[in-house]
Amino acid sequence: MLDHPRLRSTDADEPALAVTLDPSGGPNFAEPSRETFVLSTRAAALVVDDLGYDEREEVASVTARTLLLAGGAYVPDEKTDPVETVQRLHPLDGGKHPTDAEIDRIATYLKNAEIEQRARWLAEALVEDTRLGEVMSTDEIRTQRERMNGLRGIAKDL
Repeated sequence: MLDHPRLRSTDADEPALAVTLDPSGGPNFAEPSRETFVLSTRAAALVVDDLGYDEREEVASVTARTLLLAGGAYVPDEKTDPVETVQRLHPLDGGKHPTDAEIDRIATYLKNAEIEQRARWLAEALVEDTRLGEVMSTDEIRTQRERMNGLRGIAKDL
């Protein structure tokens, strides 16, 4: 089923993000699939409480991509690759446009996230290619490696 990202609930009544993904390395004739990613506590607070999304409501593409890149949307008990997941997102025309307030909140979320080093280029492209670039720069994207190096520096100074 082809559809834009939507807020869903899991069987355990956890907030989740449903997205359409193209097949992973399969044959060209394979159909896209609808996958559900559970939202972390922080991501759920952002999407449900701060942004006010309701069950089955379409989620803006920039918000969905940010959550997937920053690890805020995940598959329980599985190691998901944020690079592969974002690259497999099925492109759909149209879709919900985020408000200025949503862009500000998503930018803050991304600035405070620690993404995988190998996903940095996708986060940079997301900022450069969307309205996120109006409220943040790519220099504000932090990776897990940068955080660890910063902590090592603090430990050395002690």
